[in-house]
Amino acid sequence: MITSDVFSSDRTFTVWQYTIAHHSRVLLRSPRPSEADTRIDLHVGGVTAMFLRPSYERIAIRSGTEDERNSIISLTGTAPFEHGEILHMIGRDRTTGFIVGGPLQYHESHASDDEPSGFLRMPPTE
Repeated sequence: MITSDVFSSDRTFTVWQYTIAHHSRVLLRSPRPSEADTRIDLHVGGVTAMFLRPSYERIAIRSGTEDERNSIISLTGTAPFEHGEILHMIGRDRTTGFIVGGPLQYHESHASDDEPSGFLRMPPTE
């Protein structure tokens, strides 16, 4: 598991799971394109606000600027940032989403797509 301020990939990522239990966490996953390839999981815990598409072809995530933070505050108020949360901006040429929460973490493995991520286990969805 690696923590990073910036992540970029040409692969497709899907919002795989979100839970409000266990510290409001979101998991984005790029499944293995073939048996020989790896699966990549992106995780943010302590989520206090987010705006996401269901999936992203080619993803780029970076820390938000002060101006972007102020724009998000104009939409959400200051509550999402009250405990020093990080603004993660999604998009290459233009913004296509954001997550406010803890650090961005990623994990790459040869695990099958239906196996749990390398992060704290999320409760199952039904």
